Amino acid sequence: MTDQTNSSLIPETTTITNGHGESSQSVDEQVPEMPGYLYAALKQLGPKEGFTEGKFAIEFDFGSSKGDGFVGQMFKATLSEGDKREVYLCKIPPLDDARREQFGSMAAFAREVMVYDRFLPTIFEYQRSKGIQSPSDGFFHTPRCYHAHCDESAQESVIIMEDLRLREFRLWNKHNIIDHDHGTMFMTHLGRLHAISLAMKRDQPKQFEQFKLPNPFDVMLKADGPFRNMILSQLQMVIDALHEQDTLERAKMEQLKEDVFDELARCGSGQLAEPYTVVGHGDCWTNNMMFRYEEGIPKEIVLLDWQVTRYVTPVQDLVYFIFCCTDADFRSKYYYEMIDIYYTSLSTMLAKLQHDAGELFPRAALDEQLRVFGRYGILMGMFLVPMMCTRNEELPDIEALAHKMSETQQLDESFFKTTDSNQEAYATRMRAVVLDCIRYGYF
Repeated sequence: MTDQTNSSLIPETTTITNGHGESSQSVDEQVPEMPGYLYAALKQLGPKEGFTEGKFAIEFDFGSSKGDGFVGQMFKATLSEGDKREVYLCKIPPLDDARREQFGSMAAFAREVMVYDRFLPTIFEYQRSKGIQSPSDGFFHTPRCYHAHCDESAQESVIIMEDLRLREFRLWNKHNIIDHDHGTMFMTHLGRLHAISLAMKRDQPKQFEQFKLPNPFDVMLKADGPFRNMILSQLQMVIDALHEQDTLERAKMEQLKEDVFDELARCGSGQLAEPYTVVGHGDCWTNNMMFRYEEGIPKEIVLLDWQVTRYVTPVQDLVYFIFCCTDADFRSKYYYEMIDIYYTSLSTMLAKLQHDAGELFPRAALDEQLRVFGRYGILMGMFLVPMMCTRNEELPDIEALAHKMSETQQLDESFFKTTDSNQEAYATRMRAVVLDCIRYGYF
């Protein structure tokens, strides 16, 4: 496609904003030139939003800060005509060719476009057909999406959604441990989301079939894939975080190093979790949710970033969140309470959908799923915990790594290395993940 971008509409400089709508840098940085297909999508959207065709301007700003995105880039688009101004967030594949190609961005975008275009509207309508109309009673907690399109062959994709910051939603600081109120809110809505899958499989099996998406990480497990060395390196960091006296834990992690690719495939197999498999969010950490507050208390949650949604055990979302976003102290106080909150919410939602949790997903089945798949907490913790312990300015240069992969077809180093500033925090938190997974009987 020929790039029709009108560069005169892009400001020469702009202040980068972080996920909280605040300046993340004190100096101005030039916004890169936007692709023509993004302009085309916004020009198509404008008249639908009350602008006069051909009469409104489009300006761009950065939509997030370093460390807030991986396989996509976020930009804020402002449409203006006279006194009328509207702001949208635009999610597009990385502008850098190597980053887009090496990290599988187009496949991820195709998946997320499907979620916004088909999956979410379908489950919203399914809930309404059961008499669930209010967000307070069901799961409607996603950003409003105005446009979602993906053309993998042309390497073009754009998702245009509302800027939740305009409705006073805020990101949780990813460097902080989640607290009880936020954890409770997440577990409540996760239970509702999973309940919809269980009920819809029974009520509308043919309709639901299209949403049985495979594990997107299977490509990383190929024998000659560029990520295998990186995975082994991350796991070695886990072993190095253990104390010398942690002999049992070290032995188990050394064994995991031998089996890690099989374990990643096993935990990602939807078939192994049947009949309790659900459509999971797949990326349940604090950067992929926003909260709205009243008097400092979270009152509403929205789940973002559906690029790795897949048909899988419900335990994946549970342990991903608990072991990546909490620490040993939180888990010692609230671990079993969080599981109870999740299951109570799931059971209540199933009842609203006219089903019995005792039949579709008994509590004993959840406990068994945790026992069988709970070690996924370590498998995800080894990637997320180091990043959550690292200051944004010390995060790796994703584009530089992508270019290195293009040249060598391998990523030999740990994706997120520890530094002098985060080594102690990482070691403490990662060691606790291992100890707790073993303590709960998941390893």
